[in-house]
Amino acid sequence: MIEKHQALFDTELRPVLSLYLSKEEIQETERAFQFADNFHQGQLRKSMEPYIIHPLEVAKILAEHKAPISVLIAGLLHDSIEDTDADEKIIKKEFGADIAELVTQLTHLQNIDFSSEEEGQVENLRKLLLAMASDMRVVLIKIADRLHNMRTLSHLSTEKQKKIALETMEIYVPLVHRLGMYAFKWEMEDLAFKYLYPVDYKKLKQMVSKKREDREDYIQMVIEDLTEELTKNDLKFKIEGRPKNLYSTYKKMEREFKDISEIYDLFATRVLVETVTDCYFVLGIIHNLWRPVPGRIKDYIANPKPNGYRSLHTTVFGPDDELIEIQIRTFEMHQNNEVGIANHWSYKEGPSDKDFNEKVSWLRQLLDMQSEATDAKDFVSSVKLNLFKDEIFVFTPKGRVIDLPAGATPIDFAYRIHSDIGNTCVGAKVNGRIAPLNTKLQTGDRVQILTNKTSKGPGRDWLKIVRSPSTRAKIRAWFRKIDEPLEEDEDKEEEIKKVLVTSPIKIKVKKRNSNNHLVVLGDDDIELPVFFPKCCNPVPYDEIIGYISRGRGITIHRKDCTNLNSLMRDKERMIIARWRSTENATFSAGLSIKVKDEQGVLSKISQAISEQGLNVLDFRASASTKNYAKISAKVEVKDLSDLEKLIDKLSKIACVEKVKRA
Repeated sequence: MIEKHQALFDTELRPVLSLYLSKEEIQETERAFQFADNFHQGQLRKSMEPYIIHPLEVAKILAEHKAPISVLIAGLLHDSIEDTDADEKIIKKEFGADIAELVTQLTHLQNIDFSSEEEGQVENLRKLLLAMASDMRVVLIKIADRLHNMRTLSHLSTEKQKKIALETMEIYVPLVHRLGMYAFKWEMEDLAFKYLYPVDYKKLKQMVSKKREDREDYIQMVIEDLTEELTKNDLKFKIEGRPKNLYSTYKKMEREFKDISEIYDLFATRVLVETVTDCYFVLGIIHNLWRPVPGRIKDYIANPKPNGYRSLHTTVFGPDDELIEIQIRTFEMHQNNEVGIANHWSYKEGPSDKDFNEKVSWLRQLLDMQSEATDAKDFVSSVKLNLFKDEIFVFTPKGRVIDLPAGATPIDFAYRIHSDIGNTCVGAKVNGRIAPLNTKLQTGDRVQILTNKTSKGPGRDWLKIVRSPSTRAKIRAWFRKIDEPLEEDEDKEEEIKKVLVTSPIKIKVKKRNSNNHLVVLGDDDIELPVFFPKCCNPVPYDEIIGYISRGRGITIHRKDCTNLNSLMRDKERMIIARWRSTENATFSAGLSIKVKDEQGVLSKISQAISEQGLNVLDFRASASTKNYAKISAKVEVKDLSDLEKLIDKLSKIACVEKVKRA
């Protein structure tokens, strides 16, 4: 073995191992390193570095999260069978059957390629899930392997960079997210972002770097003020002010059409304490120190996320009335949140872990079902691959990945692609076979929707089949458009009426309001005027709800209106509203359009609106970022269908990046 490679172990890995392993365990890990180095001797990576550096870095990533010795050794040996003369027998003789089995399973996962044809994607996803079911340690080593490969992606060709980055973003990022491994997720996202969108990445990195310099002093002031208050209360705590990852900032700017100057949460300000009681105590201290923003308090301690994430989140008006988000959690929660299921590592080592057992129980069920399956196809069709507990990922015929709620059907899939496809859906094929429309889709399924333009539209029984709320809304919109009431709506109205219209303020509302486009439910006798607020501009067949305001009448809001967060505190003022006939009526609707800042773009947008036969009530453009502009338009439409068709038409214009309701 070359002497300098031993120096690499001594300087890079030994210091990390010494933090939690015994002297004997470190010696055994060193022996595995020497074994791997001997077999990889003379091999180079694309960077022209000795190949041993890769397994060493994989082991280091694992050691930083306190992986047990079996995982470290398997990490060091994970490429030995694939790329050297070593085989399972030699590894078994030197390190035992458990290590040999781990390395063998890792070898079987080496050539997984998720960017191949959809049949290959399904089979490879099956392999990955089976590996998880067999031994979670295998996939955790594979994740560390992928992370280091992403860190060294610069040495590959541009084509391979994009291929590997896309695979990472579409498969590995959702995987580590569902396993609760946020530290891995954030780094993988940023690295994939760097290679998938290099221009946007470089530009945003420069902007964020400059903004962070200005923001660091402010965050330091927040930390000092909060430290002083917590110290007064004799708490044991730690406060962190860590920059958020670039990709989450990029997605927020894209989603909300915001410039970097409008993004305040570039830092994740976090308070770590010892107990759950301390978490809620600190929340009270923070709210006493700074005014909280209504509707921005999230309790993931009492209601953890499906992947086990636990924390309190609050947004407050900090010093100088600037918005700042603060997270509060225990030290144990923080460790679990950072590395998720990797914090438990393996049910094969150490004492029984009830929390871990609950998280992997569904994986063990896969093993039981695998033994009963006759072949891979039988396995895929019969096993519920519920890796994503509240979400599934299925494929279009061309291999595009579509995310849906768990329990979703082909009907949900059809409407997720487009409303017109859902409305004209007459059948479906799942994995190449005709399947009933009430089939519950599973992760890995390939779905094809059969349509007929002469279809009479969705069936009334679809509302009892579908899982996605947006699908239900689109189906209800179809029937309301043709003015046919649904029994489900009547039942839901009665249910909501019991909750919302128990008015202690004694306001009565006439059932058929003076606005003949609406039916407002309430008591008889008194007629109040109806207004459409500018905050959300509801149009016919949007899901709506009424709010009884003092001295004004009833304002009609979309159910997704951001102002409802504050209004919902007065639930007794909420009242049910429904659309009825809207013939010969028009409504104003706002659009926010992100476009590439190029010549003729305004003409293209206005022409598209004109071709749709709609009147433009307002039209304004402003610079968003260096290469992009934001167009705010207000148009006159008859109903939601008009608006959806316009959004679809605008989205197809080459210079348009994104369109959404304003």
